[in-house]
Order: sequence, then structure tokens, then C-alpha cells
Amino acid sequence: MGRRKTKRVLVVGSGPLARATVADLHQRRDVELLGVLKLASETPHGWLEAPVLGDASALPEMLLGMSVDEVYLAADIVRHHAELQEAIAACERIGTGFAVPAHPFRLSRSMPSVRKLGADGYIHYQTGFARPVAERVKRVMDIVGAAAGLTLLSPLFLVVAVLIKLESRGPIFFGQLRVGQHGRMFRMLKFRSMVVDAESIRKALLEENEQTGPVFKIRRDPRITRVGAFIRRYSIDELPQLWNVLRGDMAIVGPRPPILGEVEQYQPWQRRRLSVRPGLTCFWQVSGRNDIGFDEWMELDLRYVDQWSIATDLRLIARTIPAVLAGSGAS
Repeated sequence: MGRRKTKRVLVVGSGPLARATVADLHQRRDVELLGVLKLASETPHGWLEAPVLGDASALPEMLLGMSVDEVYLAADIVRHHAELQEAIAACERIGTGFAVPAHPFRLSRSMPSVRKLGADGYIHYQTGFARPVAERVKRVMDIVGAAAGLTLLSPLFLVVAVLIKLESRGPIFFGQLRVGQHGRMFRMLKFRSMVVDAESIRKALLEENEQTGPVFKIRRDPRITRVGAFIRRYSIDELPQLWNVLRGDMAIVGPRPPILGEVEQYQPWQRRRLSVRPGLTCFWQVSGRNDIGFDEWMELDLRYVDQWSIATDLRLIARTIPAVLAGSGAS
């Protein structure tokens, strides 16, 4: 189960190779072409069937400001070496995949000896090791785990729903826009643990923020209800996110999804945490949560991005259970 997501692509280059690349991408149903960026010494091709969004020097800003899954470097790698190297450095720093020309010729029938390598005329790179089999296993684990969790925990869901309605007016669930993989927005579900007008009250509490960085956290948050305090302590409020896992917005294990306002304040190196699917639990979740500073939190998330494996996921799931029961670092 889960929606098949369209890959959002930018093309760097606007000459003949870019024109051919744009034509190829238009034939693919799994790609959304956002536009092209022009290199300094290029004149855009007359038949370029894509909008020119600006110069290649604007790539870092665009990667930080919009959801991009992959960047095609569609230009002569010798003639434009310096600009393409800068584009690669930006992709690596932010965590966006990129593709470079596999060969200088257009091939119509010949295929590479190694299956798929350069089959579309490009060699594709991503920050971190590509593990296609392990990624499929992870997704199967997510689907099975989320479906089982929603089924087995349904009596608990019913009890929590009743308690929330008995204590305060308002909806049972709280849906909030969060930033997912490569900047995609999705609505994350939680059991409502705060009063109905919590978002408007937040502005008056900003000076009491106890967390470093762009994240807002205070231990004795007056917006939290009595039922909310209990379900937050034991992370019960997060359980509806199993539905987000089933939909494919999230995984069981992965960095926690931030809100847009936080991401807008990220430094470029922190943005790389968005290169993987967000999750219910992660190194931060089992390492003290709100007891650790923002920079350390980001470093823990990047540790997951760089070291991810099925074994890592299983270890984190095993560590999550005692951490949640202890309520360590919860607020």
C-alpha cells in the first residue's frame, strides 16, 4: 500500500544535451520536470520545452526553497566543469540526488553492459549508499508493521479518543503540515494533546522556548491538557502516524518530520536530514529527545542518514520501547 510518488526533477543546462534530456523526461510518467537552470556561457536552445528558472548559480537557493528529488547536470562536463562541480557540491551538501552524463554521445539502440547503468544516458548519484533491495524490505516492514499496529492498537485508540472528548472540546485528531523527504509537504496525524487554539497561543510563549535552534519546546507548556500530558509522555499521541506510514508519507524509523517554519531556518548542512523518509522513531527519540540540543539532534539524524541499514532500524525499534515506557525526554 502507499502512493507512488512522482520524482521532482531540475535540469542544470539549457543547450543541446539539456534539450534532449528534457524531451526524454517528458516521456516519463514518473517524473515532474520543474524547469531548467542556465549555465553562464550558454544560450538556451530554441526548442527547449521547459521553463528557464534562472542561472545555475541559483541552484543552492532553489534546493533549499522547493522540493527537488534529483538534479540532472545536462551539459558538457569539460566545457562547464567548474559550474557543474559547484552544482554537485550543492547537491551533496543539501542531500539531493544528481545525475551526470554517462557518455558524450546520444545512443539510440546500444545498451550498457551493466544492467541499468547509464541506460538513460546518465549515471545517478545520491548522498549515502544505494540499497534498492534493503529499501524495498524496509517499505514492506513499514506496511506490515503499520497495518498490524493500527489493528492491534485500535482498542487503545478508542479509549484515548473518548478521554480526549471528555476533557475538552475540539477534534480528537490534530493534523499538521510537516516537511517530508526532499521537502515534500504532508499532513501528519496526532491525537490532539493541546487546547483547540494552541497555535495562536504559541506566539505569546515564544520567549519561554527552552530548546536551541528553530524548534519550540517548553517543559510546562500551558497549552497541553491533562490527557495530553499523559499521552505525550508515553508517545501515545504519535500512534496515529502509523496511518502516515501506511500511506508512504513516513517510515517507522527515520528522522522526525519538522514543520516548515523550522526548515526555513535550517543551515544547508541540516537540510540533508530531509534526504530520507521521516519516521516515528530515530536516534533522537531514544537518546533523550528534548534533553539534547538542536545541533546534536541534527547530527544524530545525519548519523542515521549515513549509517542506515535494516539492522540499524531493528536496533532502534528495540531501543524505542524502553525509552517510551520510561518517558525520557518527553514534554
